[in-house]
Amino acid sequence: MEMTWELESLYPSFGSEKYEEDQTRATALAQDLKEWTAQHLDEGSRIEALRTLETYLTRYDAYRSIYLCLFSYAELRFSINGSDNEAMNAMDELEQVEAVAEQAHNIFGKWLAELENLESLAAESAYVRGQLFYLQRLRQQSTHRLGQEAETAITLMQSTGSKAWGRLYMRTISGLRQDIAVGGKTRSVGLSDLQNLAYDSDMAVRKKAYALEQEACASVAELSAACINGVYGEAIAIYGLRGYASPLDKVLEASRMERGTLEAMMTAIREGLPSFHRYYRTKARLLGHSGALPFHDVFAPLEGEASALISYSTAKDIIVSGFQRFSAELGRFAERAFQGRWIDAEPRADKGGFGMCVDIFPIGESRIMTSFNGHYIDVSVLAHELGHAYHSSCLIGQPMVNTDYPVPLAETASIFCESLIQQELLELAPKGESLALLERALSDAGYYIVDFYARYLFESRLYERRQLGALSVQELNSLMHEAMVEAYGNGVDTASIHPYPWISKAGYYMAGNEFLNFPYSYGLLFSKGLYAQYKKQGDDFVQRYRTFLEASGRTTVAEAARLMGVELDSPAFWREAMALLAEEIEAFANEA
Repeated sequence: MEMTWELESLYPSFGSEKYEEDQTRATALAQDLKEWTAQHLDEGSRIEALRTLETYLTRYDAYRSIYLCLFSYAELRFSINGSDNEAMNAMDELEQVEAVAEQAHNIFGKWLAELENLESLAAESAYVRGQLFYLQRLRQQSTHRLGQEAETAITLMQSTGSKAWGRLYMRTISGLRQDIAVGGKTRSVGLSDLQNLAYDSDMAVRKKAYALEQEACASVAELSAACINGVYGEAIAIYGLRGYASPLDKVLEASRMERGTLEAMMTAIREGLPSFHRYYRTKARLLGHSGALPFHDVFAPLEGEASALISYSTAKDIIVSGFQRFSAELGRFAERAFQGRWIDAEPRADKGGFGMCVDIFPIGESRIMTSFNGHYIDVSVLAHELGHAYHSSCLIGQPMVNTDYPVPLAETASIFCESLIQQELLELAPKGESLALLERALSDAGYYIVDFYARYLFESRLYERRQLGALSVQELNSLMHEAMVEAYGNGVDTASIHPYPWISKAGYYMAGNEFLNFPYSYGLLFSKGLYAQYKKQGDDFVQRYRTFLEASGRTTVAEAARLMGVELDSPAFWREAMALLAEEIEAFANEA
């Protein structure tokens, strides 16, 4: 079964006639948009304002539809080969095109902020009314926009600032190689492959891989420190100029989440950490350790799981079957993704060390990148990314501005699909492997709760410290290690934690995507609550869930939660979700 994706239906190559035509067209549409906004955003009458809204939205939708195809192709090419200079240059060129379109969008946003009768105008036009939520959000965000010249300068300078730092980091990380012996054979592997060996059945391999990961990260620490200081320093400066109290406030606005919701969730997580510490201590005993769990064994499989590697074809059958149990539509969708070769799952040295789903709305498809090595975790990652793709498929046919949904809801959809497959794996497991699979589910939960809590602490404190100046490698190491110790507590041997996750986690270097941590914790806990609803309600839940996904581009996190009967403004819901995990940990500890 093919493990590489098909991109030719998007573009055959950068030099193809189709790509060059679309690039020319996108460039022209961006320039036309800029010129049009300069000429037409001073009309004052009610009729003219309505026509202005309709015309701008139509033009912007046309531009975004082409630009998304172009940039997706370049991003996909680069994601599987960090040495693809053609893809890197294409992204640089497209960002210049986007900078022109952003100038127009900033002008439109400022005009919109001064429009007093937006809601009444929208009532007169079904087209505008269908995009009213986006317009209201853009109007609010425009209060944080600077003048046109300043915003244009920021957009242009970011391409040689934070985005250039990010690409330098990605290119450097993708080029790292270490030699390691696995199964009696020595091979040269990249950083992502070293990290995947955390799931190997051989403890000696896991320990060596972790040591080599530390060595690899140390070799690029100075360069990575320059990159992360550049990305974070720029974010602090730009968001400060735009009037945000902190980068976190900007992220909460973009996530459509109230700070009270975040604080309620974090309160429940902090209170629930001791249960996970118990889980790690139990795992240490099962793996034969006399004390706390060494960090190189945090993701280690138990003996029952380690005995069974899964073929890619079998993984596909498990996922399609598990999704089919939930709904025929979801099962058919997964089948289409596999058969249509939307997925690049082949492990290769130059690939990025992360899972990724890129949604290409204009063609009604997605593309997914993972590195499938036959472990249970690899099946979960596939299910996770397919969950993103299914979520996006529920928005096909919407205007482009309505296809943008907040990260917390995105992670809810992906982790919910993970939950479906975890249940499928438990039901298919041979006798004697159920404990190992329960442990794998808890390991995944610990990743989203404990590890991402550490990342949240690190990033919050990094922003505080970065305001005082650039941090050295040693300072970054200390900040990271302190956060890891605080999160993992007495569950792991804290002396065994290497201090370089700030290098090995690509999310820290993605300009404009700050705090890629707490939305995943939200996704796990919220999807945990939804899965409990599903088990009680069965088929009645399925259509409500699809309605929830369909609404995600046009609603806040709190409003989406209410569609599922959930209120987010107190720790009660979050404590209940954490309690479900504590019950699973209790069952695991008792069975162990």
